[in-house]
Amino acid sequence: MSRIFIGVDIQPAGLYLAALQHNRPSNRLVGLRFESLEGVIELSSQKPNIRDARRFVEGLRRGVDALAGSEERIALSLPDRAGKIYLTEVDAPFKSKAEGIEILKWRLKANLPVAPAEVHLDYQVIEKKEDGHQRCIVAAIARSVLEQYEDLVNEADRHALQVDFHSLNLYNYYRPRLNLGDEFILVGLENGLLSIQYVLDGNLCYQRVREIKPDPQSAFREINRTLVDAYGTFPAMKRCAIFAHVDPGLVDDVDKLLVAAFEREVKCLDPSLRRFSGEGKTGGLEPVGSVIAALGAAERMM
Repeated sequence: MSRIFIGVDIQPAGLYLAALQHNRPSNRLVGLRFESLEGVIELSSQKPNIRDARRFVEGLRRGVDALAGSEERIALSLPDRAGKIYLTEVDAPFKSKAEGIEILKWRLKANLPVAPAEVHLDYQVIEKKEDGHQRCIVAAIARSVLEQYEDLVNEADRHALQVDFHSLNLYNYYRPRLNLGDEFILVGLENGLLSIQYVLDGNLCYQRVREIKPDPQSAFREINRTLVDAYGTFPAMKRCAIFAHVDPGLVDDVDKLLVAAFEREVKCLDPSLRRFSGEGKTGGLEPVGSVIAALGAAERMM
């Protein structure tokens, strides 16, 4: 039997777990599961998030055991509010990975969630220009936040081989699966969360994630605020294709809301869970953003 790959998306309500297995012609969905942890997780970018370590460890161990038995390796998808994602440009190439981390800490120090000495930072160069400038996507998280998650995963007898943020794993799921083109906007409209990502030539050029009230007016206002900010830097966004992940159960007219906000056609994406073999082992879960992010995290390890 081929190895099972586990993705875990962490949300204030609990843990969304997805288990995948290599198979032909398509990967096999082993199962989905939700472990309720109401009151256990309090999101913060400055202090540890887990208020009840015992319940978190028990929930994680129970969820992974149910889907994959003794499998130890997992991929974590952290809430965006647990850290920060930046897109920035630097004047010259870095001589080493370590130099890049120090330069970016200095460059972003006014916006980091905690003091530079207390932050864990990683980055990826997404574009190199002829004049030596580089565009980077940067992820930053307080060491105390990251280390608590990692320590509790270890206490549950698991190891986090991949750690990423929710919005990036939502993107990771859709990008290789669907023909979105070379330039597009991906909107995530979930229950209480809005994300907008702009991709050009395969590179993430803009990202904004905001918590919103679960009503159409709040979503409309936040999209408008985001576009005012984004269009000033990336005017080409006004013309590119727009795709959207919309959680099941949101208002029926959400497609009309998105069209009104962007003033052009918006294609709502099908999560395409039926493309996996083994469909039906969903544990009764609908393909909400947290399920998709858990699947995206699992696929990163495959």
